[in-house]
Amino acid sequence: MIRILHLLDASTGWEQRLGVTHLMDRLPRDRYEHVLAALHPSVADTLGPIDAPIHLLRRFPPFDVLTAPSVVRLVHRLGVNLIHAWSPRAAMVARAVSKVPLVVQLYDPVMATHHAKRLRVIAQPTQFAIACSSGIVRRRLIESGVPAESAVVIRPGIDFGLINRVKGSALRAELGLNDANTLVTLPEPVSRDAGHQHAFYAVSLHQHFRKGWVTILPGNSKEIPRLRRFGQNLPLHAPCVTPGSRVPFENLISISDYLLVTSPGDVSTTCIAWAMAAGVHVIASAGYAVAELISTKVNGLLFKHRPGRFIGSDIIRLLQDRPSHIKTAETARGQAYEVFGLRRYAEQTMQLYDNVMSGKPPETDLVDSAVAM
Repeated sequence: MIRILHLLDASTGWEQRLGVTHLMDRLPRDRYEHVLAALHPSVADTLGPIDAPIHLLRRFPPFDVLTAPSVVRLVHRLGVNLIHAWSPRAAMVARAVSKVPLVVQLYDPVMATHHAKRLRVIAQPTQFAIACSSGIVRRRLIESGVPAESAVVIRPGIDFGLINRVKGSALRAELGLNDANTLVTLPEPVSRDAGHQHAFYAVSLHQHFRKGWVTILPGNSKEIPRLRRFGQNLPLHAPCVTPGSRVPFENLISISDYLLVTSPGDVSTTCIAWAMAAGVHVIASAGYAVAELISTKVNGLLFKHRPGRFIGSDIIRLLQDRPSHIKTAETARGQAYEVFGLRRYAEQTMQLYDNVMSGKPPETDLVDSAVAM
């Protein structure tokens, strides 16, 4: 039996929640056992109901390294064979105390760049790997000096069964919506840096001329109350839905009509993967990370950020390009089946675990599933 310790910290969000739960559900239970440990009490709320206890480790903020003794005691007491750290901070704690094989999970290319120095410090020739959710995450790490042989691309797994169940559910009605509404979901977490205010304003302006458009603001970020106040002060009606944490992002995107990504720089693309799988129209700014998955008028619609130019006009123009929407969504859904299957995600993660524990190069027998997309 291989015992995996999943180590999570306060940065844990919906992507990490899905990654952990998918592995717990999909990896063979006669071969793998999962242990969950948290560096912050908020992890339990983010993960929600889960079929395993969560070990809350003693904290000494801001000195994360002082948490190391708690981790090493847990590792030795439970006989952990491998640590899967779901953030750079968790990885620093794990590497500081143990020679147990380590896998680090990264979704956000911005975080990859920001924490590259830390990851360079803990990288070692064997029994270490960084699992990148996209090619741009791996590229940012390598550009920042992380050894290329340490980083591999494993695309996130998408639960197509869940998408179909949610589409057939009464979730729209529960949110006070109906089939006449056109739902535009923004990526989680909602933030000012990601340009969500521009997106919200553009959808509200579009709704002023074509009724029934609603913006969904997922999650519980501090930016959401500010956007609600912004909408109330607009001279036009700006309908939005803020379900908080009671409705997971993957459920919201499943009932949506559009995903609108407006960040001017690199972003995590897991939300785009889910939108593609759900047949949701993707409209996004043409950053490197987005362009890795989306080609304009092939499987989505892209626009460029231009200094000093209001992007709302570009968003509205693309929202009105209805003839392109059906074709692009159908193409994207077909590609998602090939790239983001749950079985492939589980199999590739098991292969990475085996490579790391046996001392093989992390990329052994692993191929990026999006290479041929």
